[in-house]
Amino acid sequence: MPDSGSLLRLLAAMASAVLPLVAAAQSYPVKPISLLSGASVGSAGDTAMRVVTSRMAETIGQPIVVEARRGAGGMEAYSATAKAAPTGYTLMFANAGIVTNQYLRKSWPLDVQKDYTPIVQLFGSPYFLAAAMSVPSGNMKELIEYARQNPGKLSYATTGIGSGAHLQGEAINMAAGTKMLHVPYAGNNSTMAVNDLISGRIDLYLADLTSFVQHANVGKLKLIAFVDKTRSRLRPEVGTVNEVLPDAYNLVVWWGLLGPTGLPRPIVDRINGEAGKALGDASLTARMSTLTVMSPNPNAPEDFARQIKSDVDNIGRVVNALGLKPE
Repeated sequence: MPDSGSLLRLLAAMASAVLPLVAAAQSYPVKPISLLSGASVGSAGDTAMRVVTSRMAETIGQPIVVEARRGAGGMEAYSATAKAAPTGYTLMFANAGIVTNQYLRKSWPLDVQKDYTPIVQLFGSPYFLAAAMSVPSGNMKELIEYARQNPGKLSYATTGIGSGAHLQGEAINMAAGTKMLHVPYAGNNSTMAVNDLISGRIDLYLADLTSFVQHANVGKLKLIAFVDKTRSRLRPEVGTVNEVLPDAYNLVVWWGLLGPTGLPRPIVDRINGEAGKALGDASLTARMSTLTVMSPNPNAPEDFARQIKSDVDNIGRVVNALGLKPE
């Protein structure tokens, strides 16, 4: 057991190591912040992020410089962030794809739960399930009943094998005990999928609302369900999957800010607070709604971490059940 002198020296050494970090966090930020992004420039996520971070920069007092690093499916941004010093000057804008990459990409060297510090989920883009007019179901309850009575008869489209929508469709199959058949449209060919849905060549399509909202508005297809725990502010008349399948897993395509592991909590809280302040501004969210269907959804770092863990656990379960192999 150390004597009192040794203990005091140890405590003093610990304090001297911690105090500079505390001081740095209290004065943060004193220079521009680099935000590395794997999102495609001009995409819905990229557009919404730039609106929010522009407002955050005004209130945080330093520029937030977005660096688009799309290479290797976002790997450039993800890897550089994981290797960055935890000072708060290198952050990352990422989506739920960072989780699926762990299961579906060969030699993926990163672990979303170990290599990053969750800061804040900014917004989400939950899927809608749309149906051809020929499908004899007007809501999720009727659809599940019909699918159970007619195994293998209904088809659902997504933009590819292993996509978030594909995993969501199979999560619904698993929860409902149905056998709806997956039809992947390679190359993210949403236009062809929508045309085939309208013509009745496919029965269902899982995608974000922008993919088919104009056709739903004129009665060329019908919206069956919203994939989230609560109804969408955009279409509150459409029920959710969980209203019929309470235990179904919802793969909401979230977008959020993460930092390297070990990011000091005062810095995490500062960025989280600025994001919440920006997304709580009615004028900003109104502007966002004219540009994208992203739903603002700021949360606490702990809630964001729980969302990521839920995705890791549930996506892994669906991938294993499907027997999907990394490519």
